[in-house]
Amino acid sequence: MNVAVNAGAPAGERKSWRDRDGEISFVEWADESNADRPTLHFAHANGFNALTYRRLLSPLAKEFRIRAWDARGHGLTTLPADPAAHRNWYVYRDDLIRFIEGWAEETGAPVMLGGHSMGGAMSLMAAAKRPDLVRGLLLIDPVLIPNHQRRIVNLVQKLGIGGSNGFDLARGAEKRRAEFPDAETMLRAYTGRGAFRSWPQEMIADYIEGGTVARADGTLELACKPAWEAANFRAQGHDSIAPIAQLKAPLTLVYAGAGSTCRAPAPALLAAHDPQATILRIGRASHFIPMEFPETIRREALDLQARIAAA
Repeated sequence: MNVAVNAGAPAGERKSWRDRDGEISFVEWADESNADRPTLHFAHANGFNALTYRRLLSPLAKEFRIRAWDARGHGLTTLPADPAAHRNWYVYRDDLIRFIEGWAEETGAPVMLGGHSMGGAMSLMAAAKRPDLVRGLLLIDPVLIPNHQRRIVNLVQKLGIGGSNGFDLARGAEKRRAEFPDAETMLRAYTGRGAFRSWPQEMIADYIEGGTVARADGTLELACKPAWEAANFRAQGHDSIAPIAQLKAPLTLVYAGAGSTCRAPAPALLAAHDPQATILRIGRASHFIPMEFPETIRREALDLQARIAAA
């Protein structure tokens, strides 16, 4: 299936890669027009999928060869996703390392990692563990939570009580409607509401296309099960702050002015680690920066690539 959006840009093509215990589905923007371009992988947020970001990424396909995956438990990827056994995001880090390792061997060059929210956190952790595979980091409001807050979430989980933001989000995810009669009904239900309030309708439609599966009776259900999305909010057994000290690649951070998931001291730690880093706080932005300010993200991706090329 081709998923072209922008005239003059390479068409995105749905592909799959066989992993240890299933297949990773991804969209690739690659043809003869950008075969010699640097590589960029993009990792989505919790509950989303690769196609959610295609209107962000398609124009960049003129300058990058791009892959965007469906993470474990999301989209068309078939890796096991058991909410009852989910404790941390290291599983995503390790999935991502295996996924980009083969690509780096194929091209003979490391990959720029971009990611939004959970996708930014897993990209950072992957870059810290395997710096040889990563030439740059584009972090878009990554989930970087101070360790004391993470410990509170873990304690709340052990005690089985409420009262933390992670659990508020988890409870909301568990209540999410998972089945719809058709895409048009979903689009009407989402447009202008909840998390989708600030999204262009075209991006909501892309999220629906990439994030639903058709049932035998023709109805649609969410590919990312509400229980798995909720488990991701609760699975805070990882440390996404400490790996900052192990980063080797140049980086750019774009984070939200309101409701950011990139909390102090993370921006300052990233800035101290890479004195040439772009650390951009967008005061008018919510957590959904790629939907609200796609041109800014594209500009920052190109600026980061220019800095890498000039080094």
